[in-house]
Parts: sequence; C-alpha cells; structure tokens
Amino acid sequence: MRKPFVVLAASLSLGLALPLVFPGKNSARRFQVVSEDVCRGAASLPTKISAFPNFSKAVREEGRVRIVAIGSSSTEGVGASSPAANYPSQLRDMLENALPSESVEVVNLGIGGEKAAQTVERIRGEVPRLGPDLVVWQVGTNDGVSGVPPREYEATLRAALRFLKHSEADVLLVGMQWSRKLAANPNYGAIREVTARIAREEGVTLVSRYEAMRQLGEATGREDFIGPDNLHMNDRGYRCLAEQIAATLSHSFDQKTAGGKL
Repeated sequence: MRKPFVVLAASLSLGLALPLVFPGKNSARRFQVVSEDVCRGAASLPTKISAFPNFSKAVREEGRVRIVAIGSSSTEGVGASSPAANYPSQLRDMLENALPSESVEVVNLGIGGEKAAQTVERIRGEVPRLGPDLVVWQVGTNDGVSGVPPREYEATLRAALRFLKHSEADVLLVGMQWSRKLAANPNYGAIREVTARIAREEGVTLVSRYEAMRQLGEATGREDFIGPDNLHMNDRGYRCLAEQIAATLSHSFDQKTAGGKL
C-alpha cells in the first residue's frame, strides 16, 4: 500500500559534523551530517561511492528532494521504539537539517518479512508513480535467512537494479545486517557476497551496515545494535544506519564539489 510523503522536521544532535559547502547567492550552505557518540566508528563509508545526479540536481536546482526507502523490516522499522525512530525517519531529520532545500520528502515503503523478489514487484509498480530523486533499497537479509538460492537472488537483484537505473531516480543499496548468529549461516554469507559483487558490477553504491555492526560488536563484545528479539535493529542501530546513508550522500557531494561540478 502506498504510504504518504512525510515532510521532514528539524532535529539536531550534538556530535561530529561532516561539512559540505553549497554555493548560494548571498551565503554558503553546508551539507552537515551530525554524528552521535554512539555511532562513531560504526558509520563507515562504502569503499566506492557513485554519483547521485538526480538527487544532486534536486538539491541544487529544485529546492525539493523526494526519497523512497523500500525494503523489509529494517525499512519498516520493526524493533524501533516508535515510527520516529526507524531509519527513514531519522534520515529525513538529518537531511532536513543538512540540505539547503525547501523540503525533503521521504516515503517509507518497508514491509517486514519481504524477500527481494517480492520487493521488486513493488519497485516496478509503485516507485515509477512516486517519481523519487533517490531510491534507497535495503535488501538481502530475508533472502539469506530463508535459504533463497544465491543464483536466483542474483538474477532478481540484477534485473531490478537495471530497471531502476533506467528510471529518473538514483539508487543506493543498503546491505544486510550483522549478528554472530547470522554470520554463521553459510547461505547468508553467500547472499551477502552476491549483493556486494552485483553492486560493483552494476556501479551501484552499497552501504555495508554488516561491517559497521560487526566492527562495533567485535570492539565491545556485545550486539548493541540489535533489539531483545536478537534479530531486528533497535533505535541505536537505526540511528547509525541513517548516519551511514547520510554520510555517503554527503561524501558523494564532496567529490562532485572537489571536481568543480556542483
């Protein structure tokens, strides 16, 4: 079911700001990703970040940014204390503060339990009608857990990415989550490897929350991003995932600015 757009509300947390200057008529504007202490060391950037030309144009010229977040329970926000604590909601707050746009709209199309093939049906049916500047697709966890064959998953993922790349939206993939139990599942590891390889081959940026969660877990000896059900993320996990995505977008703009293209 189509969910309504949500206009972002302002929310600013103390922490490390990653600035990016936007030239304006009378003053400079900054794309600031504000990091909370709990996420430091966990909001790692992808090894390769592609350009987001449609998102960039919307920020630079249109004053209005529209994002579709699609996926399963990690997008819907299962395990969050409230809808305001899921990652799309926390991301929208960050971007509203960071971007010099008049408004940022986010549609949360997360449905818990979905595998990639089910999400693709909605990508083809709903995303074009919404006309987003950016699609953030969280994918892979349920395929890995439920035993979907890697070759089947690969065909699904590749076809969907090519469909999205021919649309007017940029694409950012959010990879699978980490826990010690999930890491011990061979099919889960195979699906993760396929996701990373297809992202490289198709030139799509992949945010690795797996690595961020693993690094923190190994440093603390705990699984601080996972809730009491030992599966879904908690508010802290969703906050740090939102930071990863926002920082990735900021870094992409930073690269464009350095090249004199923005």
